[in-house]
Amino acid sequence: MIAAISARARQLLRRLVARTADIEIDAWSMFLAYLRPAYWRLGLYALLVAAQSLLLVPVLLLVRYIFDHAIPNSDMVALVLAGALIVVVRATGGGSALLIRRQVVRIVKRAIMGLREDLLVGLYARRREELHRSDLDRLQTRIVQDSERADNLGHLLFATLLPTAISAVALVVVLFVMDWQLMTAAVLLSPLIWFGASFTGRRVKQEVTEFQGAFETFMKGVSFVLRQMDLTRTQGNEEPELLRQRGYIDGLRERGERMSFSFAFHRQVQATLTSLIAVILLVLGGAKVAWGDLSLGSLLSFYLAAGMLNGFASSLLGALPEVLAGSVALSKLAALLRAGRVQAYGGTRSIEFSGALALRSVWFGYNGGDVLRDVSLDIEAGSRIAIVGPNGAGKSTLLHLLLGLARPHAGRVLADGQPFEELDMRGLRRQIGVVMQRADFFRGSVRDNITYGVPEATPEEIDMAVRLAGADGFVARLEAGLDTELGENGVTLSGGECQRLALARALLRQPKALILDEPTNHLDVDAVAAIITDLSRLPHRPTIVVVSHDPRVMALVDRVYRISRGAIEALDQTVAAPVAHSA
Repeated sequence: MIAAISARARQLLRRLVARTADIEIDAWSMFLAYLRPAYWRLGLYALLVAAQSLLLVPVLLLVRYIFDHAIPNSDMVALVLAGALIVVVRATGGGSALLIRRQVVRIVKRAIMGLREDLLVGLYARRREELHRSDLDRLQTRIVQDSERADNLGHLLFATLLPTAISAVALVVVLFVMDWQLMTAAVLLSPLIWFGASFTGRRVKQEVTEFQGAFETFMKGVSFVLRQMDLTRTQGNEEPELLRQRGYIDGLRERGERMSFSFAFHRQVQATLTSLIAVILLVLGGAKVAWGDLSLGSLLSFYLAAGMLNGFASSLLGALPEVLAGSVALSKLAALLRAGRVQAYGGTRSIEFSGALALRSVWFGYNGGDVLRDVSLDIEAGSRIAIVGPNGAGKSTLLHLLLGLARPHAGRVLADGQPFEELDMRGLRRQIGVVMQRADFFRGSVRDNITYGVPEATPEEIDMAVRLAGADGFVARLEAGLDTELGENGVTLSGGECQRLALARALLRQPKALILDEPTNHLDVDAVAAIITDLSRLPHRPTIVVVSHDPRVMALVDRVYRISRGAIEALDQTVAAPVAHSA
């Protein structure tokens, strides 16, 4: 029965929201889906709130008793006892409301946690090229800010508005029992409040949407200032940049002022209309008392209950701006979850990778143009190869294909003869070490950066990886050694030092294949040669793939392949150097 009530309530909520606030049904369906496991508990709490709201009945009866009997008869004992009972009843109701609210808050927090997890999972599921085309600052703002707004919306709806609405319904029933004539008049006047909310709600939603857009722009500007400080300074562009950021700040101020005014205008309209209805009811009730149709105690208790109902209605209507702000955030989050294609591969089979990789008749390109055309390549386990070619020839594209970060438009990529389509790519990548030409580091210690992805590594394993990468010398000279704190992206280190730490991170997992992307950009050829030689002597000798435009790397490997005009060809080692140099 509770499930049926919950389903009916959800249907009514959808219809109400769609009609009154022009909110996307898909966004609300997404939001409610995260609450689905707790529907039965929310239904139970709703019933408890309804039961709790019945505590208003003895309070109203006690108020009527005080004014109709205790005060006219000067019965001080009855007056004190009635007052004490009112305090006890109200305290009991308040305590039970706190317990229910605590449980509802837990439900909402868990739902928002699931939403945030799915947003992050969605980022990892996006294809690499699509993610790189995205506005990352705006994406971050949406995930952080809009999920917080969704969190606030959940608390508002289920911890505040739902109990308020249930209590209001119960109070309406009580008021009809107390005096159906006055309550009928109140019902006939209530459309005034509805129309007022509809009129001001449209303006509020527009202002909220524009404010959130201005806030995203402001956040993006702050991010630019923090990330591009060196660029701004070296270009001597501080004043123009500050002027640009001031424009963003001023736009945020203007939108904030307009949104705040729309909130205040909405609340003032509701307060005026509810006050008007309250005055009309007071006049009608006073007339009934004067005519002898109603006692003074009954009028006061009715007016007290009507005042409570007015407070509930004001809470519900006053929350409309926050509901609209949350609904706009929900729409953005729903669009974010729906947007983008899934990552290149979705296989689940795990293999013990030996280090052999292959391409079979692979075609790949961007925006309709082919970068690789009918490319086939065999990389044997334990071999050392170089892939060379001029900048823009497709070397990085080939690297991304080998890592499964991109999927060919035609043809197949294989690991140990198994197609990537069938494999668990996360498991495969954990067996491949990669050192990109621009190493990524986060704010933290050298140790934290090296062990990222391998938190279980022992001190001995860390030391071995650092030595193999040739990083032990400069790490020992750091102030705190492996515990030295790094700046964002390793700004306190040289390019060569960053490259060696990245190599240590790749080697820590003892990869079956190691890909070095343009290693001579930051390391000299002798250093790269020493690293490759040391790796070739390891018992678990990894496959080594060096991607470079530098012809000198050809002397460091067993086989060389050149990419040119979308095709790949093997070079004769006896003439490889001059051919590659001319390319």
